[in-house]
Amino acid sequence: MGRSLQHELTLPSPRRWIRETATAVETEGPKFAFKLLILFLLILYSNVAIAYPELDSVRPALVVAVAAISMLVLELGQARQTFRLMWPQGFLLIAFVGVCFLSSFTAFWPGYAFGKTMDLAKIVLIYIVIENTVTTPRRLRTVLMTMVIGGMFPAVGTISHYAQHILRDGRATWIGVWNNPNEDAYGLLILIPIAGALAMKSNWPVRIGLAAIVGTFLLAIFFTYSRGGFLGLVAVLGLAGWKQKSPMVRTMMILGLAAMLLFGAMYWQRSQGFNDISHDATVNERIGTFIAGLRMFQASPLVGIGPGCSMFAYPIYAPEYARCGCATQLVVHNSFIQVLGETGILGFLPFMMLLGFSLFHAWKLQRGTLNIYASALEVALWGFIVCSLSGGFSYSWWPYILIALTIATKHMSASHAPELTDATS
Repeated sequence: MGRSLQHELTLPSPRRWIRETATAVETEGPKFAFKLLILFLLILYSNVAIAYPELDSVRPALVVAVAAISMLVLELGQARQTFRLMWPQGFLLIAFVGVCFLSSFTAFWPGYAFGKTMDLAKIVLIYIVIENTVTTPRRLRTVLMTMVIGGMFPAVGTISHYAQHILRDGRATWIGVWNNPNEDAYGLLILIPIAGALAMKSNWPVRIGLAAIVGTFLLAIFFTYSRGGFLGLVAVLGLAGWKQKSPMVRTMMILGLAAMLLFGAMYWQRSQGFNDISHDATVNERIGTFIAGLRMFQASPLVGIGPGCSMFAYPIYAPEYARCGCATQLVVHNSFIQVLGETGILGFLPFMMLLGFSLFHAWKLQRGTLNIYASALEVALWGFIVCSLSGGFSYSWWPYILIALTIATKHMSASHAPELTDATS
């Protein structure tokens, strides 16, 4: 007995540990890199470095991202495997970042453009980690659940700011990337179809918890008074309801959407609503940014004026009625015109193709075993598109994370179609 206990307490040799790690990578994919991915997502949603400024010098998000990609290289190397980078999305994303780097040399503000390009490079790293670690339905569900739970940080923060009258032009926001009401609403509404997909694969206690989370998201979105977010929410809920096979569920979704529209019309407190938008100053301002973005493209049609530089070049290219005399003004409030003006046609093409191929694959995957998750990812991507019509979100994390998860789902469907099972525990 003593010899047996001693054997159990003996640490495995380095060679045995490497062999066991390699076996685990071959069966499920990199283990430690996946755990670091989950930690990264929680840091990204919680904005912990901004909530606690003393952590800002440590840069936890960057540290964890670098650790995740390093562990991915190590674990794949031990298993003698190579990186997975599916054609064409992975190469289109790299091409887009490459154009951003090229555009930085001739940018309106080269230093800022290089910084924005480096932010996109971090997104590429996490994209690669997701594609190479989310290798099973259980891991896919874990990532989606992490995103939904992580969304509670900005949702509760937005509601708390509204209750404390910490407002931005009368509209509730949170901190960090959630400090813009439109981006706050957009980041939350794309999580709603994901929460719905998770609920469909869960037991009743989890469904009740997810329903409470969705209710929190809806309340937070309402307090942002974001018209673009509201339209995106209508599109997401409408498309999600249309995709339901059950007539009863579809009817309930439509009734819920109608009730939400009625509630919004009754209690909307923002001075600018949806009436007479032709004379609305904010709408005209947005149109001014569209015109400015197109003029930027005309000025530099190949590589644009540089990633993120539209906010600095705006006073030069904006029409007279849309100028306020500020040194720096608005970004282009349309993701597609933003990409066209800031990266030119060379950046616009890979960006649009990346989005188009991802939507097509998400739609096609709905014929397989992981159809519920694929449908949620497609609806979330459409939410990004609708919100992008009135907001410049082309450099935000969320569309690229959704695309990476779509690609990971495609890998699973292609490699393990006969034996795929959805573990929900």
